Parts: sequence; structure tokens; C-alpha cells
Amino acid sequence: MTIFTDIEAAIEEARFRCKIANQQFAVVQRNNGKMKVLSERWLIKKGNIKSMYSTRLDKHHSVLRG
Repeated sequence: MTIFTDIEAAIEEARFRCKIANQQFAVVQRNNGKMKVLSERWLIKKGNIKSMYSTRLDKHHSVLRG
């Protein structure tokens, strides 16, 4: 699993994985400040983890470049 320090790179990876796997992904920030891209299914299963970005809401009320 890749660790990211750049939010735009993490979002690009989440979008890429979403297209390839045909499921939703999210960017989450770890305790050390680094970011990971995880599937939303995993996040829902764990329950207590908040995401910084989700492909589910991509380009809806977003100021991110698409």
C-alpha cells in the first residue's frame, strides 16, 4: 500500500483505483500526517475512520481539479 504526502497525488490514485476496480475509494490521513488510499468498504467496516476525500462524492461540491 502506497503512502502519500501530497493530497493531489493521493486523490489521483483514488480516482485511478476507482476506475480499475469499479468501487469507491477514500483518502485518509494517518496519525503521522501521511495519507493512504483505502476502499470505502473497508472504512465502513472499521466504522470510526474519517476520510479526507472520497471518489463517491468526486466532483460534487468540490473545488478539486478533475
